[in-house]
Amino acid sequence: MRNGLGLGSLVFAAALSAVAGSCSSHSADGPGHSPVARMAVPAPGDYPDRAAARKNNDGIDHLGWEHWRKAAADFRRAIEADPRLAAAHFNLALALDRLGRREEAATEFQTARDLSPEDPRIVENEVLKLYLAGEK
Repeated sequence: MRNGLGLGSLVFAAALSAVAGSCSSHSADGPGHSPVARMAVPAPGDYPDRAAARKNNDGIDHLGWEHWRKAAADFRRAIEADPRLAAAHFNLALALDRLGRREEAATEFQTARDLSPEDPRIVENEVLKLYLAGEK
């Protein structure tokens, strides 16, 4: 396969599409936008660190085109700018999952949940639940 991911990863991504549409308010309906991008959490519009918010949202665009490494790099830059941006940790976990870096993804999912325990887009996400239950 082009991106080196196996059939299991493709099946997993397809299964996520059922829950993906309601998990994000970021516009990700255009051509090339993957179910993973529809799960991504944008930075709040009024987020005080605009550079971190911009990098996070740039990363979501890369998720949409399945540019997992570029997305991960953007989310890391957002976290460098503001380590408290839960959305960037969550989105980085999504990218790391697609790259097969499960241990790192689990750490980022946990950080996102710890930073934003009341955000349903994060804590109610099915992928995060699988990780925290040790099923990923």
